[in-house]
Amino acid sequence: MRENVSLTPKRKLSAWDKITIGSWRINGDSQVYCEIKLPVEKALSYIEKKNQGADFKITITHFVGAVMGRILKKYPDVNVMLRFSKIYFRNQANIFFHIADKADLSGTCLKEVDKKTVQEIAKELSGAAKDIRSKEDKTFKKIKHSWSLVPVQLSKWVLDLIQFIIYQLNIYVKSLGMPKDPFGGMMITNIGSLGFDSAFVPLAPYTHVPIICALGKVRFEPVCNEKGELETRKIVSLCITFDHRILDGYRGSLLSKELKRYFDSPELLDHE
Repeated sequence: MRENVSLTPKRKLSAWDKITIGSWRINGDSQVYCEIKLPVEKALSYIEKKNQGADFKITITHFVGAVMGRILKKYPDVNVMLRFSKIYFRNQANIFFHIADKADLSGTCLKEVDKKTVQEIAKELSGAAKDIRSKEDKTFKKIKHSWSLVPVQLSKWVLDLIQFIIYQLNIYVKSLGMPKDPFGGMMITNIGSLGFDSAFVPLAPYTHVPIICALGKVRFEPVCNEKGELETRKIVSLCITFDHRILDGYRGSLLSKELKRYFDSPELLDHE
């Protein structure tokens, strides 16, 4: 049988792993929320330079996607999936990006994001967004049509069955009409495009995604500089929801430190 997700089992579970896995019965019970506010001037300057003469416009979403891809690859403990009370390392840094149109919320999963430049991410997402908004995206078009035939009373059972097959059993079933690993190991959604400064997005149990990053609107806020002086700076909020069975505070701090490092030195994306 063909695997749906390329995985490697974590051989030894710590006592904490066992306690947290046993403490919650479903994904939704174990959510932790963390807002990280980051100065964004350097990132915006980096994006502006990259956009000079570029075929595809780079945005803060593409920048954050490139950063997150590298973080997932650098820290395997963050890029994991839970199956039958066991933790498995994902062998690829795949990220799902939400794409909104006037009628619905959809998206696409980019594979091996850690290996892509910001420009490549922008190009792929631009093409995916165009297909989705013009109703030419064959994959999600087929899925949406299939779901239109499912009675709402059966939706939970259908979702449970699908997630059991493709994630718990880890079997890729082509006839389901879904791509392999359709949701990846992380989701990124730009709530700033909807006018929100910040908002937390819930984890969806059927996706088996342990981390969602909601990117807020770039805005001015009063902050204290290194000298303790008050000044106005452009900042952006990254509202992160994660599954506490898989990520603890220490692993969360690694993610936070890496985000701050890339936002302070965006050019690192060109060398790592």
